[in-house]
Amino acid sequence: MNTTTRRITAAAAGVAGIAAVGTGFAGIANAGTLPVTHAGEPTIAMTITNHTNKTEHLLSTGTSGNGVVVSGARQTLAPGASETISVVAPHGTKLAATVAYRIGVGGPTATYEVLNSQANTNTGTTGVSGASAGQYRINHNFTSHYPNTNVGFDLW
Repeated sequence: MNTTTRRITAAAAGVAGIAAVGTGFAGIANAGTLPVTHAGEPTIAMTITNHTNKTEHLLSTGTSGNGVVVSGARQTLAPGASETISVVAPHGTKLAATVAYRIGVGGPTATYEVLNSQANTNTGTTGVSGASAGQYRINHNFTSHYPNTNVGFDLW
């Protein structure tokens, strides 16, 4: 393989990698691989999977004052789809990330929240609220904790 062919192949691989990250495929982000400015900086990767038969419609997203979104939430999350939202806290010691979706066109609100600090890592106010909220539930599973917190959320 000559030098030109290698460069073209490497460039194509780089573009494909950027495209994959930009589309928000679930499972790509991992809190331990996110960019940090200093050791011990908190990071969060939250993977949300919609197991319902209704599309989730984005209502809001937020982070604590020092949070920076690396990959954000989609406007809609179709039935059966997953996404990974990742956040870092440059020069911070704690971090919170929240995403809220409307289930269906006029259904209840599903709120996904992760609080990440050295003292405690938890799912904060995660839950379903509003009319018909009792028809849905959110399960969560931590695979790692502070400083690099990874959590999966499943809406059923």
